[in-house]
Amino acid sequence: MLELNPDEKRRVVILGYGGMARSLTSLLSLVGHEVVITGRNLQRASNLASEFRTVSMNMKDALKWGEFIIVAIPPAAIVSGFLDNVLPLARGKTLMDISSSKNYVFSFLEKASVENGFRFVSTHPLFGPSLYPVGEKIAIIPSSTSTNINDVIEFWRKSGLSVIETDPDSHEKAMSIVQVLVHFYMMGLSKAIDEISSEMGVNPSDFETTNFREVSKSLQRVNYLKDVIMEIQENNPYSRQVREAGIDTLKRVNEEINLKKGKENKT
Repeated sequence: MLELNPDEKRRVVILGYGGMARSLTSLLSLVGHEVVITGRNLQRASNLASEFRTVSMNMKDALKWGEFIIVAIPPAAIVSGFLDNVLPLARGKTLMDISSSKNYVFSFLEKASVENGFRFVSTHPLFGPSLYPVGEKIAIIPSSTSTNINDVIEFWRKSGLSVIETDPDSHEKAMSIVQVLVHFYMMGLSKAIDEISSEMGVNPSDFETTNFREVSKSLQRVNYLKDVIMEIQENNPYSRQVREAGIDTLKRVNEEINLKKGKENKT
C-alpha cells in the first residue's frame, strides 16, 4: 500500500456513504487522490469524509468540482428519479456506477450520458465492503459514450486494483455463477444447517471441523449482506436459469451418491 502513488491525482466524487463508498474512499484517499463525499444526507457524507480526512460537499458543488463521479448507491435508487437533478451537472465529466448487476442500470445510465453529455464507464468492484482493498479486482464495462478508457483503467490500476475489461452480457453471465449461484447455495446451506440442527437437537458448532468453521464464517458474511444479495438475485437476468440449473445439479449429485451407496451395499 505504501508503494501506491499514481502519477496523476484525480478529483473524485463519491456519491453515497454506504459500505462500498467507505471501501472506495479508504482506497482512493490512501493513494492520494482528492476525494469528496456527497449525497442527500450531508451529515452522513460528512461523517464518512472525516473518517478518512477527506471533505464533503452538497451534490451540486461536488459535481461541478469533480472529474470522476462514482455513483455508489443501490440500483433501484439510480433509476428512481433521485439522480434527475444530478446527472445534468455531470456534463463533461466521467461517471461510473459500481452496481453488481448491470441489467437495467447500464442502459439507464448509458441513455442518460447521451442526453446529458457526460461520459459513462460502468464498473463493478469484485470485492465486499472492506477497507483498503489493494490487490482486489474491478470489472470495467465501456458504454457507447466511454470513448478511450485507458485513463479509467490506469486510474484503477494505479490505485491498487486489478482491472478486467468486459461487456454487459458477459459480466451478467459471469456474475450469475460467481454471485447468484454461490449465494443461492450458501443461503440454502445456512437454512439447512439451522433447520436440521434444530430437528436433530444438536449444536454443530460444538463439533466443528476446520472446514465447517471456515464455511460458517462465509455464511455469516452472506447473512450480513442479505439485502445486497437479494438485490443481485432479483436483478441478474440469468438468475432464475442458474438457480434452477443449480437445483438440478444437486439432485443429480444426490442420485449419484445414492446409486454408489446402493452398489456398495450389494457388494
